Amino acid sequence: MPGLLNCLTGAALPLTASDVTSYVSGYALGLTASLTYGNLEAQPFQGLFVYPIDEYTTVVGFEAVIADRVVTIQLRDKAKLDRSHLDIQSATVTGNFPEDEIPIAPGKVTLDEDLERILFVVNLGTIAPMENVTVFISTSSELPTLPSGAVRVLLPAICAPTVPPSCTHGFGSSSQQSRGKDPHCFGTQTKDSYNRLCLATLLDTKVTNPMEYEFKFQLEIRGPCLLAGVESPTHEIRADAAPSAHSAKSIIITLAKKHTFDRPVEILLHPSEPHKPHVLVEKGDMTLGEYDQHLKGKSDFIRGTKKDNSAERKTEVIRKRLHKDIPHHSVIMLNFCPDLQSVQPNPRKTHGEFIFLIDRSSSTSKTNIQRIKEAMLVALKSLMPACLFNVVGFGSTFKTVFTSSRIYNEENLALACDCIQRMRADMGGTNMLSPLKWVLRQPLHQGHPRLLFLITDGSVNNTGKVLELLRNHASSTRCYSFGIGPTVCYRLVRGLASVSKGSAEFLMEGERLQPKMIKSLKKAMAPVLSDVTVEWVFPETTEALISPVSTSSLFPGERLMGYGIVCDASLYISNSRSDKRRRCGMPHAQESSSSVFYHSQDEGLSPASGNGAKNFNQGQSKDAHPGDGESSAHHGLDVSRRRRAYSTNQISSHKACSRATTGSDPTGTARRYPLRKAKVQDLANESGSESQQWQIDLQETSGLVGRRGS
Repeated sequence: MPGLLNCLTGAALPLTASDVTSYVSGYALGLTASLTYGNLEAQPFQGLFVYPIDEYTTVVGFEAVIADRVVTIQLRDKAKLDRSHLDIQSATVTGNFPEDEIPIAPGKVTLDEDLERILFVVNLGTIAPMENVTVFISTSSELPTLPSGAVRVLLPAICAPTVPPSCTHGFGSSSQQSRGKDPHCFGTQTKDSYNRLCLATLLDTKVTNPMEYEFKFQLEIRGPCLLAGVESPTHEIRADAAPSAHSAKSIIITLAKKHTFDRPVEILLHPSEPHKPHVLVEKGDMTLGEYDQHLKGKSDFIRGTKKDNSAERKTEVIRKRLHKDIPHHSVIMLNFCPDLQSVQPNPRKTHGEFIFLIDRSSSTSKTNIQRIKEAMLVALKSLMPACLFNVVGFGSTFKTVFTSSRIYNEENLALACDCIQRMRADMGGTNMLSPLKWVLRQPLHQGHPRLLFLITDGSVNNTGKVLELLRNHASSTRCYSFGIGPTVCYRLVRGLASVSKGSAEFLMEGERLQPKMIKSLKKAMAPVLSDVTVEWVFPETTEALISPVSTSSLFPGERLMGYGIVCDASLYISNSRSDKRRRCGMPHAQESSSSVFYHSQDEGLSPASGNGAKNFNQGQSKDAHPGDGESSAHHGLDVSRRRRAYSTNQISSHKACSRATTGSDPTGTARRYPLRKAKVQDLANESGSESQQWQIDLQETSGLVGRRGS
């Protein structure tokens, strides 16, 4: 079970107290938990703390107190470590470690590419008999948005594990018999049965505790707008205004009655404006003057401005340092959960690119292959005209029906159905990575979001690599996965759906695949806002680093997330007219590659922009740009001094991402999150021909531009 583990027996220590303090700021959750465990065994052991995290959670602080010892974490550059390993015998602790299994004998703890993203593992050293361990852990995470626009807060299972009825006994010699009956109570298994502890299997284990524990909970809510209501489907809650609150935007939530140990703590927040874009700002830890002093002491700034002390040179150095100085600058967050029905009353279904990836390995039984064939025939005949589709069968190798995705028509449908009818489980072992790479290398098609349907009844020996590959393409590919039978790898099937915002379905023996396939097809064919682009407008005295948009398509009930690091560079930018003209007159090719900005049309066009920029500006509606007309006063931006940055995942420039790097790597940010730069004339040509199909939704400092998938 996740939590504090005994490496000698593989059993979890009992949790005696849990104190959780958390706050919601807009759409982000900050959580701090104090967890106290007790070693009630008669022998010492090596303690291992395992904390599962999801795709949108980061551990920001950790400390463990064992008797007179304190264990903390140290963040180190992964590129400088030897595969980020951990020596079980020592007290050395690192935050991430790159296989699924932990050897119990002294040695190294290693995690594969996926587990090192979704597990936080710390070695706590030796824990003596009858000794307590107190763990303090702090996390930060994005909160999911429900289709209604409500924000969901779900407490991690480790902070509030369930207590099975059979485990609510005291811990004495008389309780030893009852402990062995429940596998979730700390068992009496022998050491030999835990020669290796599989963390992947551990993730599928329900988090439980062998006794009731003391539980305290408090949640402070700082909403992005007035809240229409707060509720909990699991517990009775009490809502009070914060002592310093001046409005209903800030309230304190506590449990009205004693915590029930049979369910998690879940709270729903209902914003008064659920479907409007919200932008939140988190200020940095330095003032403008403090950052100026900080910057002047940095060697790269001193070296970069030694010979050239101009404003352009200073701002160029600041741009290159943005990813290093993130804590010192303001961070902006965009959250948008659009109501597609209000944008288009009768939206058409998605004309996506449907790719079916079918497991045809020899381990697939005749019964399962027959179930797959029946479901595939129904699925293919249920697709919409004008969509694209392809079918790929894989085993040791893979075969495709078409060399690339074809338009859906009667001729291509008949050819695909004929191939499905002749399909057999005759392709050897299970190699999912190669066909998945082939699929992701295929060119993307504008207006046709890529929808991958994967069917398997087995497992692979490189689960982490498969999940990491799809995670790197999650902005353009959505996976609907299906696991058949008892031998399927749950982590693989569930993970493929999780990293790509799809859905996972599991079938037991004798259950039909067809209903679940149709259910997922309906989700995938829902109306979609595709080819999404976010436009940010900032004062010219700022420098910003904008993240790519989180997805290239939005389905009903989904939200768009965007982030930006904003630096106030007013101390380094000259206000003289001659200096400004010199900046605006520079050829676009000479600008720093770190810049995310484009010249505002109100400032004048650069020589490289040509007439295309004029067409682009005219192709937008009058309300499309904050700063025009009376909106200038509302936004507080000088019309003549504004800059734009674009955040998008452009199909034309899509490339396979390399292995993720850490934020401490100076080039890691640029490689992992490449800034999607486009020439103004390219945007002009794109919007000029299809401007009537673009839907524009604006808010205070950013705009969302999308093209309906139809």
